[in-house]
Amino acid sequence: MLRKYELSVTSELDNLASIGQFIADTTRALGLSGDEAFAVEMAVDEACANVIEHAYDGKPDGTIEVTCYLEEDRLVVTIRDHGEPFDPASVRCPDTECSLKYREVGGLGLHFMRTLMDEVRFEFDTPEGNVLRMTKVRH
Repeated sequence: MLRKYELSVTSELDNLASIGQFIADTTRALGLSGDEAFAVEMAVDEACANVIEHAYDGKPDGTIEVTCYLEEDRLVVTIRDHGEPFDPASVRCPDTECSLKYREVGGLGLHFMRTLMDEVRFEFDTPEGNVLRMTKVRH
């Protein structure tokens, strides 16, 4: 039987703490290691902050739905919103070798998600909303 953990919150920055606690509790319940859990928490935090800031333009009246479950040896996290979609291909890869003095502010969220997780996939469908599916292989 598939154990699914679900959380739905409004698009308020204050809810990032609730999302983080939900991910911490869920990864613990599903048996991820401390390092794996930390990576998932960081990636989900970045993703949800991006949803709030960009998809909902900072407006607190949107909804963010987070779902977690195990699929064989991997944790699957889906984040659904009904805000503005975006083209992930339009996000430039950050120059991580550049001195901090010359780096642009922001722009690292997608890079962190892709670095911390084993798979990051976006789906945009108006009736169903925007769905980000990230996976982390358990070791």
